Amino acid sequence: MATQTKTQYLYDLDGATERWTEATRKAGNDYLDAYAKTVGQLADFGVKAAAATKLPVVTELAESQAKLSRNLTETYVTVTRDLLKA
Repeated sequence: MATQTKTQYLYDLDGATERWTEATRKAGNDYLDAYAKTVGQLADFGVKAAAATKLPVVTELAESQAKLSRNLTETYVTVTRDLLKA
């Protein structure tokens, strides 16, 4: 009887570990979604603020910075998602 209880406990532990792993992966992906969205919104805001100056040089600089931010974020999110799948 003790062996059966110990075996059942180990199966429950394995199931709990799987549920925990899946929950942390989901939380990680949710965080990455929010992070990418926030960076995109900040980049958009920077471009709009620069456009309000009506100086083409400032607007072009802000657009370049926004593009760089988005590209870096996309790379970071892609690599991190790949790590979460492992």
